[in-house]
Amino acid sequence: MRKRAVSIEEVKQSIEGLKGSNLRISVNRGRKRIQRYDGEIAAMYPAVFTLKITSDKHIDLLSFSYSDVICGDITLAKR
Repeated sequence: MRKRAVSIEEVKQSIEGLKGSNLRISVNRGRKRIQRYDGEIAAMYPAVFTLKITSDKHIDLLSFSYSDVICGDITLAKR
């Protein structure tokens, strides 16, 4: 089944709705490498958003673009 086309503004609004809640983040790094983190949205900027990671001792902050969410490389789900 084909995914519905969404705009960057729709993605920004949905991420804005998740701000402040605990999230499960799945990052598709390619070649069957999927990394999962627990955290929350730290800040939102015009082209990117940052995630504060709570589950990993070595990583504090990750940043992603809104197009990563559109492409399916990043999945955000409430815990």
